[in-house]
Amino acid sequence: MLGFVLSRFLPDHHLTDQTGKAIHNVMGVVALLAALVLGLLVANTKASFDLRSQETQQFSANLTLLDRELMHLGPDAARMREMLRTFTARKIAQLWTDRDLDIENDTIESVRLLDQIEGDLRGLLPQNATQTEGRKNALDIIRELKRTSRLLSVQQINTTPRPFLIAGIFWVSVLFLWRGVFAPFNASVIAAFFLAALSVSVAINLIFDMDRPFTGFIKVSPVPMQQALDRMTR
Repeated sequence: MLGFVLSRFLPDHHLTDQTGKAIHNVMGVVALLAALVLGLLVANTKASFDLRSQETQQFSANLTLLDRELMHLGPDAARMREMLRTFTARKIAQLWTDRDLDIENDTIESVRLLDQIEGDLRGLLPQNATQTEGRKNALDIIRELKRTSRLLSVQQINTTPRPFLIAGIFWVSVLFLWRGVFAPFNASVIAAFFLAALSVSVAINLIFDMDRPFTGFIKVSPVPMQQALDRMTR
């Protein structure tokens, strides 16, 4: 719209066909840069999103496996199973809650629960070979859970460099501005500009959403984690 307004105030010799062709050629370079940067950002955030999803599924699987191992250790592991349920519920609330949280302190509290489970396991005296193997497997799973838990907490923070997004938005805005200067002012052109701007906005919104994998419209599913918690209560 600013381009349409600007075209009314420019002198006629600024709106000649030769000027229009020259500006369109220059804007072609900007369009190529914008397409490359936005395409790169979409691909990068999509790859990161898929990785977070895989880590979450593996994390939930490890929680279920740890619960099974603790269950096989008998009544002595009842307290540890209860702490594991508390840890799982806390982790779900931490990752899939839209409100602002103190991520660092919340992560420390979550890891402390795993530390307590690990400490109780190390103090547990196995009664037979089955319990010895189960204790060893449980300790291995806890070490993996600690690593993944920390990764998931850190990855709640946006990772896409904001200067890339700012530059991309600026380039696209410049393109629309100069296209508007040389475009005829009618309903069809306005509708085409609106649809094009909407398409670009959706692409940028996808980048922002996938860059925050646990919030927004596009997010990692909490179903695997919730299923793991449900199995612990059986």
